[in-house]
Amino acid sequence: MLRSLGLALSLMVSLAGGASAQGPDQLWRWTGFYIGAGIGGGAALQTQTLNDIVFGSISETTGAGGVLASVTAGYDFRINSTIVAGAFIDADISNMSNPDFGAMSLPFEHRYSLSVGGRLGFLATPATLWYVAAGYTRASFAFAILGNYDFDGVFVGTGVETRLAGNWSLRGEYRYTQFASEQLLDLCGCGSFDAEGSMHTGRVVLVYALGAAP
Repeated sequence: MLRSLGLALSLMVSLAGGASAQGPDQLWRWTGFYIGAGIGGGAALQTQTLNDIVFGSISETTGAGGVLASVTAGYDFRINSTIVAGAFIDADISNMSNPDFGAMSLPFEHRYSLSVGGRLGFLATPATLWYVAAGYTRASFAFAILGNYDFDGVFVGTGVETRLAGNWSLRGEYRYTQFASEQLLDLCGCGSFDAEGSMHTGRVVLVYALGAAP
């Protein structure tokens, strides 16, 4: 999975070199609405904690890996010749899951995530944008026996996007997301069973700019 993502990013760098040799009238304008879809992979970590008034807190951290599918939509604005800013919303579904019971943890799976964020980028060439991104994520996880729970979190990321042809561009991005702790079970006033998670994800997204091609 990581090898495939690396090959995709290498392809983007090669394409960027070719795009930068085009005439100025054919270069990407970087202002307007866009939509996109892509695939990637990731890893989800869950620290599950049993809080007991007698024995204190006992925690166990487990992880899960898998592939994901992603859709996105957003708007970018080219501030000047080198700086681009934008806002976006996207959704991910994945098969990241851990089916095993631990000594103090339950099996879990990531169902989906919804994210809203912004990005700020630097045009290394008129057709290639390097950027950083940050925002808010709400994710749904399913836990064995207990059911589905929503987690709120924040993410930071970095990526590169390069023009292919016409209205099309290709984007590669890495994100780290940290989720707040959630109570999964109230032990009748004697304690609680809580979970706190995080995710590392990488994706390659094919983007289509709405409107007339530059």
